[in-house]
Amino acid sequence: MLHASGFPLREERVTTAKRSTLLDRTGLLIIGIGASLFYFYFERTLQGSHFNLVLTVLIILLISCCTQLLVNKINSAKHDLQEMNETLEQRVRERTEELRSSELKYRTIFENTGAATIIIEKDMRISLANSQFVAMSGYRLREIINRKSWLDFIDEKSQRKLFGEDAPVPNRSSSGAEHLGCQFVDRFNKYRDILVTIAQIPESGTRVASLTDISELKEAERQIYFQAFHDTLTHLPNRALFIEHLTMAIKRCKRRTGYHFAVIYLDIDRFKLVNDSMGHAAGDDLLVAFAARVRESLRETDVLARLGGDEFVILLEDIDEPGYAGAIAERLQQALRKPFHIQGKEVFAPASFGVVLAPQDYEHPDAVIRDADAAMYHAKESGRGQVKVFDRKLHEKALHLLQQETDLRKAVHKNQFQNYYQPIVRLDTAALVGFEALIRWTHPEQGMVYPGAFISTAEETGLIIPITRLTVERACRDLKAWQTRMGRHLELTVSVNISSRHFLLPTLIDDLKEVLDMCELPPDRLKLEITETALMEDSEETVRLAQRLRDFGIRIVIDDFGTGYSSLSYLQRLPIDTIKVDRSFVSKIHEQPESNRNIVEAIISLAHKLDMTVVAEGIETPEQYAFLLDMKCELGQGYLFSRPMPKSEVDALLTRTLDFAGEHPQSPYPLTTCLSN
Repeated sequence: MLHASGFPLREERVTTAKRSTLLDRTGLLIIGIGASLFYFYFERTLQGSHFNLVLTVLIILLISCCTQLLVNKINSAKHDLQEMNETLEQRVRERTEELRSSELKYRTIFENTGAATIIIEKDMRISLANSQFVAMSGYRLREIINRKSWLDFIDEKSQRKLFGEDAPVPNRSSSGAEHLGCQFVDRFNKYRDILVTIAQIPESGTRVASLTDISELKEAERQIYFQAFHDTLTHLPNRALFIEHLTMAIKRCKRRTGYHFAVIYLDIDRFKLVNDSMGHAAGDDLLVAFAARVRESLRETDVLARLGGDEFVILLEDIDEPGYAGAIAERLQQALRKPFHIQGKEVFAPASFGVVLAPQDYEHPDAVIRDADAAMYHAKESGRGQVKVFDRKLHEKALHLLQQETDLRKAVHKNQFQNYYQPIVRLDTAALVGFEALIRWTHPEQGMVYPGAFISTAEETGLIIPITRLTVERACRDLKAWQTRMGRHLELTVSVNISSRHFLLPTLIDDLKEVLDMCELPPDRLKLEITETALMEDSEETVRLAQRLRDFGIRIVIDDFGTGYSSLSYLQRLPIDTIKVDRSFVSKIHEQPESNRNIVEAIISLAHKLDMTVVAEGIETPEQYAFLLDMKCELGQGYLFSRPMPKSEVDALLTRTLDFAGEHPQSPYPLTTCLSN
């Protein structure tokens, strides 16, 4: 059978040529011997005759011819043999060159695969290694070849993992190669992550192994994992990782008798003030320092995580008694009372704590975090810097707030709110000048719900914005109808309370303009009431927005003045039209000592000096009315004049006012008279 190289065919031809040459030589020898014998015989027989001579010549000629033929045959055979030898030598040279080229090609590939590559014998010895492997190992080539097993470069843990009883099934590709993840150990005991690909060399007991350094990939993988489960600022576990720990704690609590754990939720009191006064960079520095100090007060087994912003949560595992969590919270409070040194300044960062103790009846980690958050929120409501333990009442309150949020969303969607209006009068004449629009929620099950019961929930959930828009829109529409009805007899305004969250909304002016245009109401008929505490939340932005509202024509009223905190210089910068004296001061004007009277008098005097109008809230008695008149307070509202009333009652009030105006065209319209009719 011929091979592609043609070597068997050439060998057969050479053998045939050799046999032919051997036969020619043998035949020539036999002919020569035979001719000599024959000549000798005839010479003896025919000695001395002419015939003998002729015969001798003929025999010699015959022998010469045969000899010539044999010589020609021999020369031809030699020529063929020479050509065959030359062809064979050419083929050998070509084949040798092919083998050399093939060897060079595969050696080049072996050396330049980009990975450390070795040939492994049956006994695990390395019989060949490329330069990448030599460089990776730290050994010289002669120290490796036939002297080192490839297992000498794999750490013991990886060897047990690969070749032990619990060795996993290797990951094989379609080519039959095995892919193994290992730890490579070089001459200097330096470890690195590698991926080993081993393949069997066909028709041999050796294998080829390629070792790829994946240390950078593994490090990137570890960094990605770290970033996915840790906070980038403080490097603490994030919410996802904390929930994993908490989930395992819940399972252990249900599986092991006597196992207890606790969760502490905490955040920094008034952290926003640090950001606003010192900048966000200082706020970040404080968060890092805060996390480090809290971590110092915990055990190694405790888990501290940052949930976001200034909110942190702690998991105390395997605690002996429930009181341990309270003791940890108290210890943390003591540690946090010391100042932090941030950007060369001392900053205090006390915290409020909410604690959930031994929660054996919990199924989901989110529920534990929710209740700890509720306890922390209760601590803030109690005056900040407090520790509150979650109990069933707080749970019921949390469920109530959750249900209330759901009901509020339905109320906004179904427009279950209505406006009540409390008249505002000029105190010197008791004449009606406007109304304060007060929101009421007509709950389908609970009936009438007053603002104090749901406004805080609306502000936390952001529902205060659509609720306020509904209030403003309805108030402007009602005021337009009333003003059209009253004509020139009475110029009315309407005041609407607005939260700080809504006040700082970038689209506030555009939203108000849209409502006023829709109702065809001049901007100066609308007043926005906002508390002084809310005005202080973002001072620079507040001044800018207030000025834009003033330029547009809308008036600004500071509500509940005196109950919050404000700077007189800041108050002077704000384009404020009106100050409302809080009802808590008005209601106690006649009590002893006369501190409340002095406060009211100071507020009125301050407003007049700043060219502002004063509205007194909560006027209920003639004595309060008389005192405010004596202090030259311009406007007032309260039960002495009218309770808040729905639109239908305002319509009736305006009817009586018009009737009074018809009977007394030159007299003011005292609200007390209109109400008494």
